Amino acid sequence: MRKNIFRRSFWGLVLLTLLGPGAPVQAGKMPSFQEEAALFSLADLGPVDLSIKRATVEVYVSPHPELNSFHRLFPQVWPRVQDFYARMGVILKMSQGQPQPGPLAPGKNLRLEALTHKAWIGRTFKAFQVAPPFRLRFLAVCQDKYAFAHLHLAIIHLDFKRFQEDVCSKRPGREADNLERLTNLIIHELGHLFGLYHAHEFVNDPISDFLPDGKTPNFMSHYLTHPGGLGFTNYQKRLVHSFLSGGKVYQQYRQVDYDPLRYLELLKLHNKYQEPPAKRSENRVRALALGGRLK
Repeated sequence: MRKNIFRRSFWGLVLLTLLGPGAPVQAGKMPSFQEEAALFSLADLGPVDLSIKRATVEVYVSPHPELNSFHRLFPQVWPRVQDFYARMGVILKMSQGQPQPGPLAPGKNLRLEALTHKAWIGRTFKAFQVAPPFRLRFLAVCQDKYAFAHLHLAIIHLDFKRFQEDVCSKRPGREADNLERLTNLIIHELGHLFGLYHAHEFVNDPISDFLPDGKTPNFMSHYLTHPGGLGFTNYQKRLVHSFLSGGKVYQQYRQVDYDPLRYLELLKLHNKYQEPPAKRSENRVRALALGGRLK
């Protein structure tokens, strides 16, 4: 039996799809290939409501001494995060989080958890449903990860100690540099909670690692420690607003129960997107390490 510890059930919820933008299939009906293709085609996003959107981010920071630096830096980081998304037409409001999350909802009520290294590992295992036999393999392929955004949970888990040790300590500089690095990481992870995928996923989609100026890193790229600020494309802005307004992108994610891996598979299939060779190799190594198999 195939075991993929990352993948959540595709047909777990009542199915909802589109015949075309804005045309739903009957609840409970299995979509045809043509209906699925119409829904996941990004050639036409349909009408996109670009009015101002609002989202609340519940922020919980562990009281452990390991997070002392985060407590000090975050009040300076958050306004920068807000400014970035305000440029996209998304207004972020912060609320104080408690150890137990309040009511959360994808795209509406989100949560950022800054955790100790030990707590981050435990919550990551739980969020990805990593069974004990696969946990060492999971850690091996995630050595360079400092945060995970879980769209279906509307939560970001951040391992600040590892980020501080691997990113800040190995790239010494002014405190302003560390502020920028932490800001960029949070901006990037929130992008996932707003429905965006990595800029390097495909070679023939409208998203690239750098903006047309060739200098400004895309905020969904891996160039988060690049000097200077991050940017976004108008296409990404439209994707975000489509997700936040319940448009086509939101319906796509709802169709796959907010599973980003299944989402990417269907985007690749129905848009004829191609992965870069390095990405295919990375996926193969990761699948083998996690006990899964590639199609």
